[in-house]
Amino acid sequence: MDAHHDRNAVVAGVDGSTVSLNAVRWAAYLATAIHEPLVIACAPRFPRGDGEAEHTHPSGRVVRWHEIAAHTTEHAVALVRSCAPELPVTTEVTPEAAAPALIARSTHARILVVGAQTAWDGRLVGPTTMEVARHARCPVAVWRGRAGRRIPRRKPVTVGVDGTPPSTAALALGFELAEALSVPLTAVHCRPGNRIAPIGPAAGHTATDDAVLTSALAPHRLAHPDVEVTEVTVPGIPATVLAEAGHDSQLLVVGTRARSSATAALFGSTSRDLLHHSPCPVVLCG
Repeated sequence: MDAHHDRNAVVAGVDGSTVSLNAVRWAAYLATAIHEPLVIACAPRFPRGDGEAEHTHPSGRVVRWHEIAAHTTEHAVALVRSCAPELPVTTEVTPEAAAPALIARSTHARILVVGAQTAWDGRLVGPTTMEVARHARCPVAVWRGRAGRRIPRRKPVTVGVDGTPPSTAALALGFELAEALSVPLTAVHCRPGNRIAPIGPAAGHTATDDAVLTSALAPHRLAHPDVEVTEVTVPGIPATVLAEAGHDSQLLVVGTRARSSATAALFGSTSRDLLHHSPCPVVLCG
């Protein structure tokens, strides 16, 4: 991709699909809120998915990759201008495969935004998205939702909390985004569903569960005193509980396992399941 030296930009990957264009629109909303520029990174792909330099249009006309890229970026920029006219926007184009190009760009990004699927892949989560989520060097926001749906600007940011370093990173980002978006934050801690719950006033949670949330939230409450916080401790599988919470959230923030080559294959099951099933955008960090 063309060189770009702003290390704080929100970078949105676009390939011409409806999903990626919705991701760009949402990225513009996010970039505006955190007062960072937007970079639209285009890596056009073809139906065969082999990165060929040209494609034969159904009309018989040969369309080269740079023509597709130009049309795609123009469309994306116009979409951003329609909803965030004052946002600084630049574009970057590459004929390379999308995943490695976006992973390389993530080294200099504040947040990387991608759609859940690609233009030619109808599965729950496309392989490009999954590869980027596993290997990116910055937080990755995966747009999920219904095309054309209005952004739920007043709903809270929901963060999964389990007391681990990745969830600490998720809390830090979650508080930052909640403050920037001027919305509440919901912190969700799941205890094992097969634990025998106490009877009486303490039913449904334990002192240990409360301590996890209290300890994890304390420094972030101090750093962001204006963010309204709701604490939720419930039994259940984290991915299931958070996906349900996503119906009343504008985005979910969760931690992941380390991104080293040795642990990339151990990409957290909660993160992976949310990428497949969340009803709202998911931000992965940690």
